[in-house]
Amino acid sequence: MKKNEIPDIPVKFASDALVFCDWIDTTNFITIGGRGVAKSTVIIARRSIRCVRLMPGAPIAIVADTYSNLINNIMPAVQNGWKIDGLIEGVHYVKYKRPPLDWQRRCSVIVDDYKHVFSFWNGSVILLGSLDNPSLLAGKSVAHLIFDEAKYASDSKASRVMPILRGDAITYGRCHLYGGVTITTDMPDVTEGEYDWFFRYASEMDPERIIRIIQASGELNRLQLNLARANHENIPDIKKIAKIEKRIAYYTEGLLKLRKGQTFFMNISSFVNIDILTVDYAKRLYAGALELHEFLKSVMGMRPGVSKDARFYVLFGEKHKYIDGTTSGVAAFASTELRYLNPSAPIDGGMDFGNMLSLVIGQSDGTRYRVHKNFYEIPPGWFRELADQFLTFFSSHKFKTLNLYYDRSGNNFQKQGEDYAGKIKEAIEKDASNRRTGWTVILKSRKQSTIKQHAEYDFMHELMRGENDRLPKLLVDALNCPEMISSIEGAKAEVKYRGPQKIVAKVKKTEKLGAKKLPRLSTNFSDAFKYLMMRREWLNATKTNQISLSNAAELAGEWMNNYFGD
Repeated sequence: MKKNEIPDIPVKFASDALVFCDWIDTTNFITIGGRGVAKSTVIIARRSIRCVRLMPGAPIAIVADTYSNLINNIMPAVQNGWKIDGLIEGVHYVKYKRPPLDWQRRCSVIVDDYKHVFSFWNGSVILLGSLDNPSLLAGKSVAHLIFDEAKYASDSKASRVMPILRGDAITYGRCHLYGGVTITTDMPDVTEGEYDWFFRYASEMDPERIIRIIQASGELNRLQLNLARANHENIPDIKKIAKIEKRIAYYTEGLLKLRKGQTFFMNISSFVNIDILTVDYAKRLYAGALELHEFLKSVMGMRPGVSKDARFYVLFGEKHKYIDGTTSGVAAFASTELRYLNPSAPIDGGMDFGNMLSLVIGQSDGTRYRVHKNFYEIPPGWFRELADQFLTFFSSHKFKTLNLYYDRSGNNFQKQGEDYAGKIKEAIEKDASNRRTGWTVILKSRKQSTIKQHAEYDFMHELMRGENDRLPKLLVDALNCPEMISSIEGAKAEVKYRGPQKIVAKVKKTEKLGAKKLPRLSTNFSDAFKYLMMRREWLNATKTNQISLSNAAELAGEWMNNYFGD
């Protein structure tokens, strides 16, 4: 046995998730966790019982997506966590029934119906609620809110739940858990109708404060071990014990102040619990139990794109990206930092006018065509703000000509001088003070017809295949076009029918997302990219390619049959 080990103090395994939960324990604690992380058994169980112990008599709420999921899946796992922590049903708590009278007297609120309530020995109660039965928590007031399966709650539904978080500040306000939230879920996929409103808590986290909390918790843990060792000496040193206890009290009080009002946000994969799950569990999921797309989301905790076999731009891949576009290795702040941009040649732009303004900039590079940079403006920003971004970035560009390709809707009201294409041209050619900037914008889509989605699918299939010598080799700067790449990779395909003919179309529902989500998650940037690439000369090149359009149609039909069925 190692020196200083104490035989009668049990040593228990703790996953990283449990250590984070116990050591950091801030007022707000948000966890996005992969499968098998034990979000209910560890995080919800330990946070809830800590609320019970530190705020005796307080009302606490646990909310989930549906009530059946809450009582059939979540709460049994939470109870198992309580059992591991030493709590026994019938001794320390009762559920769904009126508790003993002395328990009721210790409760700080009046509970009329115990049908959806867990009651504890010290008067604390946990009220159960769900999104499908909001009346359960109507009019309630709680000191701490626990929210599981948060990805199924829309922003509006979450906003309706949060107001119950008020409690009794006079009685419980000193506790660092008072007024806080515990949110657990697995990684949401907004393209599948799930929600990510809880990501806003990430920006509230103070990393420096979290580090100090961990350091203080580590020191407190060390002092508690020293105290246990000192108490187990054959002849305990009373002065030494008193000194350690004083230090423990100091760090305990300090941690209370450090944790209070703070937020911790973590995204953890299933591998934090791999010692229990085993590597074979992960291998089984990877080998076939889950598709790669689902594995990356549900196990690895990666924010999902669209499964490759369901993408509209099905052939877009790593071969089309490069990461050495700037000498610094980070995104450029000015065009002079772009390694492959020719400052003595004109540049091209592709623009989409939608719920946001999307602009992508490209330039020919011999047999290659490089997309160098993307810009966007979301409301309330508009043409002036987008033009200012462009002018600032390309202020040192010598050949000040921009060939602009855009959606034909940009020509609407051209005769009245209110067309969008004309407005962005004017905003680039003249600054906010109406002075000439030296730039000339050539509008290349004045007589453009509508580009059909099935035509785009055929063209992009051939462009990205890279086998047509009359088309350039596509290359995209991954450092400076992250939003455009995300939009392309996130664009989903769907099957539509034109009479008996089956065609592939782009799903456009993402363009109705909230403004802040549009740059990376909507198809707007992919449309700006479409207008940049689908110019007349390259469209004509597809008509004489060795792989004919009829063959491309056959390829499209084969792809649809494989992934969509008949």
